Amino acid sequence: MFRFAVACVALLAAAPAFASDLVLRDILQEQPLSDAPDMKVMITRVTVKPGGAVVEHIHPGDEHAVVLRGGTVLLTDGQEAEYAEGDVLFFSAGEMHGGLRNIGGTEIVLLTTHVVNVLEPFRWPAE
Repeated sequence: MFRFAVACVALLAAAPAFASDLVLRDILQEQPLSDAPDMKVMITRVTVKPGGAVVEHIHPGDEHAVVLRGGTVLLTDGQEAEYAEGDVLFFSAGEMHGGLRNIGGTEIVLLTTHVVNVLEPFRWPAE
């Protein structure tokens, strides 16, 4: 399950982590955190179309996600993994995730919540 979770939220990355128009991230809401002016909460809907890929990346804060529509992904190590509707994912600040491609015939859709530091880039590539 841990390996699946690490691969999953790649879908939850920022737009530049998505190399094509096959992965879309729509910002639904973005607000400062009440008691921490250097932090913000960002809610997004991420859609990974068939063939869409998300590179491995890192965020400067926590990321939570719920799978709204599942599907099959291919991980960088050649393993396949399944997303199921209702799966809940979590990635702590600085934890690498991503590195997957949607190999199914339908879109994979996630609802993500990021709590990130506004003084740092939203995401950066994993090394």
